[in-house]
Amino acid sequence: MSKATASGITAGNISTQRVKLNNGQEIPQVALGVYKAPNDGSTENACKWAFDAGYRHIDSAARYMNEESVGRAVAEWTKANNVPRSEIFITSKLWDADHDKAAAAVEDSLKKLQLEYMDMYLMHSPGTMGAEKRLEAWKALEEAVDAGKIKTIGVSNFDVEELDHLLANCRIKPAVNQIESHPFFAHEELREACFERGIHIQAYSPMAQGQALDRPEIKAIATKHGKTPAQILLRWGVQHGNIILPKSLTKHRIEGNAQLFDFSLDNDDMDALDGMDEGLKVGKLGPAGTSQPPSPGGTRPGSRRSSGSGGLSGNKLQMSSS
Repeated sequence: MSKATASGITAGNISTQRVKLNNGQEIPQVALGVYKAPNDGSTENACKWAFDAGYRHIDSAARYMNEESVGRAVAEWTKANNVPRSEIFITSKLWDADHDKAAAAVEDSLKKLQLEYMDMYLMHSPGTMGAEKRLEAWKALEEAVDAGKIKTIGVSNFDVEELDHLLANCRIKPAVNQIESHPFFAHEELREACFERGIHIQAYSPMAQGQALDRPEIKAIATKHGKTPAQILLRWGVQHGNIILPKSLTKHRIEGNAQLFDFSLDNDDMDALDGMDEGLKVGKLGPAGTSQPPSPGGTRPGSRRSSGSGGLSGNKLQMSSS
């Protein structure tokens, strides 16, 4: 994998490690993801444990149907700890079915989150309503930025063609593209294309949803650094410039996922991890892409690194919630 990563990353710990986006805003590089987290006290507790551990970024979405829990956690924790709202970064997302009513969807998320503004708001996917509806929705998000209801806007699960169409027609450039990325499905070509366009990568499923934590190579690197396999995978994402979104509702895992800034992976570690891309796509979202050669039956697309295909395969998986 190319070692080209995002510029503007400042050193620190989970509370202070931030990435500067193309609009000048800074975003915490590690967020607690709350996909599939219930809209109840367990999610509130997870957010509060994350804040206690130093996280300052929560990634939610209207489709997750837990914005109320996130909002309660933010309100209660900031009040109890005398922390200004401005120190907490909250992301939510516009669901596909709301592309034709984006302004109302923004208001609904703000109400549920109990916030006057969202730090970032993403289009959850390109959706199925077509390019024109997508542009109408983006214009509504731009207007929400103008009104101070959103600080930063971006996209999720967009491929290069969809990004370039948006870039050719937008007034405010998307700051991020949230996609699946981890050593076993790095999404290298799309990552590089985004960086070339000044768009940062937010990586969901940065630990491949736990499907590869028991691999001997990962365990060996973890032992070398006195870390867990999960921390090794997360650190790989950090060092490649990804904004990472580890998800957990378990206190000790939330705390463990924060311990990423007291060690570094060396070149040998990174080369070994970069060599593990095998097309292990664990999510149902977003454009396909892998560095493995095409499978004999054609069910697994190839990419330029090993197959010489010259670009993204163009095959797309069905969009659903992340």
